[in-house]
Amino acid sequence: MSLIILVLTFYLLILIMEIAAIILKSTGMEIGKARFQALSALTSVGFTTRESELIVQHPLRRRVISVLMVISYLGMATVVGSVFGSWTKKITPHQVLIAGSIFVGGFLLFSNRYLINIFERGLEKQIKKSFLHHQTFWEVLKLSDDYGVAEFILHPDAPLVGQSIAGSKIRDKGIFIMAI
Repeated sequence: MSLIILVLTFYLLILIMEIAAIILKSTGMEIGKARFQALSALTSVGFTTRESELIVQHPLRRRVISVLMVISYLGMATVVGSVFGSWTKKITPHQVLIAGSIFVGGFLLFSNRYLINIFERGLEKQIKKSFLHHQTFWEVLKLSDDYGVAEFILHPDAPLVGQSIAGSKIRDKGIFIMAI
């Protein structure tokens, strides 16, 4: 039984790490960096990198990493208990078969990119709906269907180049220049 618990704990920790990485990604982190930070916290390695500053400065990221730190100790206690439990009790071939089946099944499940992408998209959608109550940069700039803030780059041969703002009569078209 200890061997089965060991394999299940291993996959549960991988699942928790992936969920944490998706939450970190939902806050704007790149997924590779998010996975690295989640793995660092879950394994209690605690790498100090530029990305760790991004964790400390964001309240939701800080909360996610804090939870991972606590889970890491619980996971390690379970792993150590399972290892010592398997030494003191005889492991039957039936238990090895079940643990091996769980291991292979979990490996096939976690290595299926199609299923992982579906899981990530669904979880990310749920996380954004439940936890993230902020607007993106573009949502803030779009004030309504009729008004918003936009950036324009004029090519050297554009008709407005060389004219003053007043001389271009651009305000007559409902365009207000905020910065040049």
